[in-house]
Amino acid sequence: MTEDFEAVLRRGSEEVAARTSARSAAAVRARGDDLRRRRRSAVTALAVVLAASVAGGAFALTAPSRKDSPPGVVGTPTAPVSTPSAVAPRCRSLVVPPEVKAAVTAAYRRAQPGLTHFVPVKGTFYYGECGGVFHAGTSFTPTADATEGELVQLQDAGGAEKYFTKSGGGVWTFVASDGFPRDARGCAAIPEIPARLAELWDNCLARL
Repeated sequence: MTEDFEAVLRRGSEEVAARTSARSAAAVRARGDDLRRRRRSAVTALAVVLAASVAGGAFALTAPSRKDSPPGVVGTPTAPVSTPSAVAPRCRSLVVPPEVKAAVTAAYRRAQPGLTHFVPVKGTFYYGECGGVFHAGTSFTPTADATEGELVQLQDAGGAEKYFTKSGGGVWTFVASDGFPRDARGCAAIPEIPARLAELWDNCLARL
């Protein structure tokens, strides 16, 4: 009786142990599979987050800031714009030769039809050059053989200072005359005469 009971008890214990061992192994495998699935999901999610972070950082490094930098000038310094100042031509007052006096007198004859007998007034002839352009200023007086008409014409206009220019190899041209009454600034008031040259000529005020 005792031996039968012990045998039954042993067999029952073995069956219980077998069932318990089988369930434990299956549970372990199921737990392991679950952990592996969770790890794969976590790795995948981490990879997505890292990729998004890298892409966002690259955009931040390359995209201009709308607040701080206007489009098109990021990383490109703007050089200061410099505007060169206008440089006045160099002027010089010259000693007038006889041929210049003759050419200027001829220029005034061309500009005043019917006026022939006159010459520049002594001591009032101005001559100079600025930037390759020659300038002259003088007043005229009738000669002894002037006609009555010429005397009247010269009396009306001849006493005013006349101004002439010549460019390079061109011819002298009558360009301006003092007004009536004459401007107190002299030839400094004549636009055709460069200011620097008028200054060198003492504003053509030697004869008031």
